Order: sequence, then structure tokens, then C-alpha cells
Amino acid sequence: MSAKKWSRVVAALTIAGSVLGASLLAAAPAQAEPESVVAERLTLRLAADPGQVVNVKGAATADAVSVIQWAWSGANNELWEATATGGGYYRFAAVHSGKCLNVRGGGNADGTSIIQYRCRNGDNEQWKFVPTGNGYQVVAKSSGKCLNVRGGVGQGRELIQYTCTGVANDIWLPVWEATR
Repeated sequence: MSAKKWSRVVAALTIAGSVLGASLLAAAPAQAEPESVVAERLTLRLAADPGQVVNVKGAATADAVSVIQWAWSGANNELWEATATGGGYYRFAAVHSGKCLNVRGGGNADGTSIIQYRCRNGDNEQWKFVPTGNGYQVVAKSSGKCLNVRGGVGQGRELIQYTCTGVANDIWLPVWEATR
């Protein structure tokens, strides 16, 4: 699918999500921010190549498995359940394993690997969407660094955290996916 068509798909999903969210909010009484609410299942797609998504390597279910960029197939190791954790942050649990998108060891250094790990509510598994130009930076609460594809856009490349610079390999499109 061309970049122009992907842009239309993302725009339509964004508008639909905004309308749905607004109607749900209008119907609900005002209340304090919830501690934990399941939002939806989503894919995190690279804005520079929306056919590439965040993927748990080999659909493995063990702790400390690398998270990579891979061509979207709709498999459960590419789907993430987003749960609000407060303050605009979310925890992303892989649908196939229930394990969270995690900055390895809570490290702060550029180049620290992104893995799946059992969810423990640590700052290294909480992420915030920061709007930028044609997408969003996905920023780790523990370090303030961006979810990034090591070495640039390319299938099979490892995901890391890196200082947010707005380059092609740190801009993402969260796409809410229909469940099967």
C-alpha cells in the first residue's frame, strides 16, 4: 500500500477513534483519572514505512526476548494491549504473551535494548505518545528517550531507546486494530 493510502487509513482511524472517544467521554460522568484502563489493541507502525511494526521476535513468550521491527502480518506478537497507567503514560502488553514492552534493566543509555518482560508496573515499561510532525514519538518514562529502530528503518532490526531526534526511525503511528 502506498504511503498516501496509509496516511488516509491512519487519518480515518484517528478521526474515528477521536469521535468514539469523545462520545464515550460525553456519556460518562466526570471522575478522577483511572488507575488502569484497557484502551484497545494496537500496532505501533513506523511512520516512514507503515507496513513495518513493533514485533516480539519469533513470537517467543519468554522474558527478555528482543523486540524488533517486522513486516505487519496481523499476528498476535505484533498486537499490543494498551493500558493507561496515569499521567498520560501507557503500558503495552503483547497479546500473544501478556508481557510488557520494556527498556532492558531500566537502563538510561542510548542503545539500551527493548525487550518483552513480565509486567511489573516499573517506569521502564511505561510509555507516552508525544505528537511530532507526521506521527508520534513513543517516550519511555524511565529515561525520557524514544523507542527507536537501531541503525534506521529495516526489517528485522532491533528496537532500542535513543535520544529523541525526530528522525525516521523514531516516529511511530499507533493504529488501533480490529480484534479477530
